[in-house]
Amino acid sequence: MDGLGLDDGTKDVIVLHDRTTLSTHGPAQCKGTHCCVHNPSDHPLKDAPMNWRSDRGLMERVCEHGVGHPDPDDLAHKARTLHPEDQWAFSVHGCDGCC
Repeated sequence: MDGLGLDDGTKDVIVLHDRTTLSTHGPAQCKGTHCCVHNPSDHPLKDAPMNWRSDRGLMERVCEHGVGHPDPDDLAHKARTLHPEDQWAFSVHGCDGCC
């Protein structure tokens, strides 16, 4: 997904599936790694609309059935940056088999 971009490149603004906007990091901050915003990996829902879960601090991909699935690239980022005991809860969701 292309962001709207900000002049200095340190931040970006993206439009989510519900037409709300989300301020996020700029593309330089994730260069060289997969990122759900700037460089998604090749996963089954990579082209699905994104939904930011502010209550969980989690980016989801919304499948064609309207179910939110944790974005694998967001989960990978959490695996790199969080303590292992804090990671598992982010992947828990009501899966319908799309991911």
